[in-house]
Amino acid sequence: MTVVSTLDVTDLTASEYRAVMDQLGVERSPEGGIYLHLTTPTEFGYRIVEIWDEKENFDRFVQRRLVPANQAIGVDRATEITVTPLHNFFAPRLEELPGVVSSLPGAPRGEAARPS
Repeated sequence: MTVVSTLDVTDLTASEYRAVMDQLGVERSPEGGIYLHLTTPTEFGYRIVEIWDEKENFDRFVQRRLVPANQAIGVDRATEITVTPLHNFFAPRLEELPGVVSSLPGAPRGEAARPS
């Protein structure tokens, strides 16, 4: 069952987020089960929303990649994680997103992300 994971990370900074993403290397080598990753700043830190093919793949990613990446760079922030079934997905301008992504402050540095 396709799911949405939401990670609410308290007091995470933009530079810490970028460091975690760089340590993970997911923009060049994404986990097989992920469809989408979105991040937005909030009043408490950052909210990360992802769409996964199934909860088990998200859980495996957290244990095998995310936790070790955070430990490697010393990021230890309170994180509330929820995983719920995906009810609907609507993206009428999906083909335009690559141009938008490259202009965002949290976009990958250097080499552009490639689909797997």
